[in-house]
Amino acid sequence: MSYKAVTKTLTYQTKHRLEFINITPEVDLFVADSGVQTGTLALQTHHTTCGLWVNEDEPNLIGPSSTLGYIPDLQRVLDRFAHPAETYGHNDIRDVNNPEGKRHTHLCVPDENGVSQECVNGHAHAQGLIIPSYLTLIIERGQVIRGVWQQILLVELDHDRTRTLTMLAQGEV
Repeated sequence: MSYKAVTKTLTYQTKHRLEFINITPEVDLFVADSGVQTGTLALQTHHTTCGLWVNEDEPNLIGPSSTLGYIPDLQRVLDRFAHPAETYGHNDIRDVNNPEGKRHTHLCVPDENGVSQECVNGHAHAQGLIIPSYLTLIIERGQVIRGVWQQILLVELDHDRTRTLTMLAQGEV
């Protein structure tokens, strides 16, 4: 047997805060195409406010609330831990557009060109303590080991953004 390491980078466009995107099919295809039979799979987002989580892809757990008509379990738990309406020192960012600091809005507001600049997002950074930006999983017989209900989810902790994820499959082929 020989050793092989393969990487692939994917990009996702998220739509809203606390969006859970099931990326399991893309991950499974990557591992199958890698040829790695026994080894590890590392996944890492390129962001501090976008995480990875292994759990069920179940609406009552992850939403979205717009479809359910109520707040799903994980949004309730994450917001209890770090609610967007709380005061965060991180949100008092001084820059050329705001030399005195203290943002005047809670949510991102697009400028005259439709571009959202730095947002008030201290809550998203705090929620990153619970939902990390990386995962390591085991590859056995050319497949990621997962339980029956386990899915790999990309989690947007901030607002709609373009998110990047890099995967590394390594091991024996």
